[in-house]
Amino acid sequence: MDIKLKNISKTFGIKKVIDNLSLDISSGSFTTLLGPSGCGKTTLLRMIAGLETPDSGTILLGGRCVFSSDEGISIPPEKRGLGFVFQDFALWPHMKVKDNVAFGLRAQGKAENLEEKVRSALHAVQLDDYMESYPSELSGGQQQRVSFARAIVTEPECILFDEPLSALDALLREEMRSELKALVSQRGITSVFVTHDQTEAMSMSDKIAVMSKGIIEQYASPEEIYSKPVTRFVAHFVGSSDWIDERSMFRPENADLERKSDDDICLTAKVIGSEYLGSSYRILMRYSNEKWVIEAGRKIEIGAEVPIYINKNSILCIED
Repeated sequence: MDIKLKNISKTFGIKKVIDNLSLDISSGSFTTLLGPSGCGKTTLLRMIAGLETPDSGTILLGGRCVFSSDEGISIPPEKRGLGFVFQDFALWPHMKVKDNVAFGLRAQGKAENLEEKVRSALHAVQLDDYMESYPSELSGGQQQRVSFARAIVTEPECILFDEPLSALDALLREEMRSELKALVSQRGITSVFVTHDQTEAMSMSDKIAVMSKGIIEQYASPEEIYSKPVTRFVAHFVGSSDWIDERSMFRPENADLERKSDDDICLTAKVIGSEYLGSSYRILMRYSNEKWVIEAGRKIEIGAEVPIYINKNSILCIED
């Protein structure tokens, strides 16, 4: 299912949350809406789902118009054929796991082969032995797997994820990232994922829409977002950026304490801090009015003036 958003706007009170936004999401792709709190990413997701109504614009799902302000069309959420995975799992505490997973099937009147479908969905998320358990008897990671199973059991063409991993600890989040991506990729399900976590976005996505103040600053692959940011916001928000001046920056991994190439330029910066990371040191530096962070294989004393070598071809010029 491809998704097309055309000239979508949304205002709450006097605050414009989404500002004339357009976006095309390819069928079967994994797209992340990435941005800080308040940028409009969850509101945009909820409008795709039908849980919020845009003030203006058009939404098409698989070529079918589900919302149009001009034509007065607004298809309710349950008729859009989407799966939804929430941040807080949203499981019914009084229902067993099997009944939580089966809930969507029953609501849609799809009772045929219900138990087989539920078993298959739970097998996909490695919870075969928990059909008779209650949510309170499961760990956070297991509860999240149940919510994944509930989303895929109805065989939707698209699943919307609203920060589904934010309630999990760091190790479990890392494990669940790969499991979730594999789960939807194997089924060819179009996925739209909301997060403010850069690592989640970069590691899981086919494309990322970086959002700020209700607009999309850049929509591209993770590699392009990182290596070719088109605005200062994207350069600052995604990854670490060391700025030479208002328009020129480089990524910390492109700086070195020794000259490596004839294309290297040398800039001198003052060390203002040092953090031991185990395999390397994180060196905090000041260059002119800018603060830099680079990684080094050795400790450098605070206050030292240090030559930093940067390949001129790795310096990015931001035009906005």
